Amino acid sequence: MLRPLMRRLRQQSMDSRVREALEAGIGLYHNHWDLKGQEQGGLRPEEAGRTALEWCRHTMARMRRPYGLDYVTFALALLDENNQELARMSFGVLRPADFYNEGAAVQRIDQAVRAWLTAGHFERASDLSAVIFSWGDITRELLLAG
Repeated sequence: MLRPLMRRLRQQSMDSRVREALEAGIGLYHNHWDLKGQEQGGLRPEEAGRTALEWCRHTMARMRRPYGLDYVTFALALLDENNQELARMSFGVLRPADFYNEGAAVQRIDQAVRAWLTAGHFERASDLSAVIFSWGDITRELLLAG
């Protein structure tokens, strides 16, 4: 009877640690680029996909990979001046290799940017926003927490 109770208490403790780590932003990386004021150095729509990919690659190089766990989740969105989402694409779980050569992320980002250009979303957008969640970072945090 004592073993099931101890197992349940450990599970609740782990759930609590996961929740605390997520709330603290462990493993979460965010960047945004100004699309307005292109004359002053704002991002041109034609460069959006390449710029987001470069940021992803640079960011993933800094992430932790305990036991080789290098999975990430990625999302990209266009926002208007009120920070309302105009268009979004999100991925499930990816690996860094997907962001190089002709990997899944490279192709999907390119397709999304072209579709957003065709649909006229960039004309109304003020920012491009990207978020990466590192499964390795959160795992390392939980391993260190015991």
